[in-house]
Amino acid sequence: MRFIAKRAKYRDILSGIFLFRHISEKAVEEVFRSSACECFEFEPGEFIYTRTNFRKSLGVVLTGEVKAIKRGKDGNTILLNTFFSGGIFGVASLFQPNEGYVSEVQSARRSRILFLPEELLRALFRREPAAAENYIGYLASRICFLNKRIDIFTGGSAEQRLAGYLLSLCPEEGPCTFQLPITYMELSETLNIGRASLYRALDSLEASGVLRRSGKEITLLNPDVLRESV
Repeated sequence: MRFIAKRAKYRDILSGIFLFRHISEKAVEEVFRSSACECFEFEPGEFIYTRTNFRKSLGVVLTGEVKAIKRGKDGNTILLNTFFSGGIFGVASLFQPNEGYVSEVQSARRSRILFLPEELLRALFRREPAAAENYIGYLASRICFLNKRIDIFTGGSAEQRLAGYLLSLCPEEGPCTFQLPITYMELSETLNIGRASLYRALDSLEASGVLRRSGKEITLLNPDVLRESV
């Protein structure tokens, strides 16, 4: 991790996040120019947040690729989300007396992150009530999203559970290719379905032209079909 100077183009990325919807450009500029708003660069594989080492800050991805992962007590790793330019993480670290973070956040490629600490956000909310409303709206949408994820992993057919999981690894609208972060055996346990059911679901999706697989490499050829099934 190394501190880097803020660049003017990073301000444009900041102004595009949910927090500044319908907020004046002056307010964005004040936040960006604040000495509390800092920018750091992380190397590939470097951890940005761990369960015990994290900032009470909102992280805004400026460049690169960042992944949020969860490690179970059995050592299994689940990919929770992938963030690219404009992506946000760190919400769970804010506005509560927490002693640990809910997951681990790791730089997948060399990445630059802009950090907005809690106190800076508190000052923004006092000046700009609309920013607080944006923040509450974002939290509400995350609750809905997480509940949908729970529904996917605890109910529905094997294909529906698999579709929900694969879509969580593919944030793009069009075709994308990625490596499964866990083994197929671990995936069947994560989705709470038998291995035979998992392979039948994979074979069915592959036969219908929705995906292509080679070992643990998955290419989603038509993510929209999966979205319609969950």
